[in-house]
Amino acid sequence: MSEYITFKRFITPTFIMIIYILGALVVIILSFLIMLGGAFAIQGFSMGGGIAILLGVLMLIFGNLFWRILSEYMIVQFRIYDELVSLNRKMGGPLPSATQMPPSTPTTPATPICPTCGGPLRYIQQYQRWYCDREQKYV
Repeated sequence: MSEYITFKRFITPTFIMIIYILGALVVIILSFLIMLGGAFAIQGFSMGGGIAILLGVLMLIFGNLFWRILSEYMIVQFRIYDELVSLNRKMGGPLPSATQMPPSTPTTPATPICPTCGGPLRYIQQYQRWYCDREQKYV
């Protein structure tokens, strides 16, 4: 529960997936209604039957495609955040939090692993950088 209160865990991606499914159903239903309106020449439809059917098919294809792209764009925003937090954790950096207080005394971060060889890195206080003993270089 504390993860939700401090915004360390997001619930919006779940809602985006639900909204995507509902929106796709709306696009499909509206597309079929437009096609049926054109096919049966329902009164109040000012378009010709063929144009309405073509419009319904285009809406069915491109409406769902557009809706999917828009939903994926919103989901990607959250996935990028998750990957950055994961990468930050692997490199030994601080994790984001709602109220991050600066440390009162200088501390060295947890020992991360080398991104190229996977070996442990050693923190060199003099240069304030991480050093890989296996590859004998700073990271």
